[in-house]
Amino acid sequence: MKHFYSLTFVLALSFLLGACGASESPDNSSEEPASEQENAEDNTGEQEENDLSAGVDSVIQSVEELGTNLEQDSPDINSINEQGEMLEEDWDQIEKDVEEQYPERYAETEESLYPLIDEAKKDEPDVEKMTEWVQSTSDSLNTLKEEIDSGQ
Repeated sequence: MKHFYSLTFVLALSFLLGACGASESPDNSSEEPASEQENAEDNTGEQEENDLSAGVDSVIQSVEELGTNLEQDSPDINSINEQGEMLEEDWDQIEKDVEEQYPERYAETEESLYPLIDEAKKDEPDVEKMTEWVQSTSDSLNTLKEEIDSGQ
């Protein structure tokens, strides 16, 4: 019974403290003049395009690093595995935007990108296959980058 009263007291105190923190006056910080809202909307579109462009650059860089590792006489498997993980993380950050804004480039890129990522994660990746996928992935990502930069 003692626990019941303690629990009741704690709940009542929580409600009291929650009510004290609530403000009756509306928060005016979200109100902006119309011109500022319009400028913010315009800047948001440009910012998203810049973010996507930077994200594609990051994916291209990851693919190039993986390709450089594959060109070595005896590629480091652990490094290939890590680069595959990093490539997947970079792509995941922009994948949804690319799919929505550039569906044709998205489909083209994924044809070689996902096999490349899957192979890179294997304990014994096939370097020849990966080299082919690096080239086709790089080509499709560069085409995507050109479209983003041209604003199409």
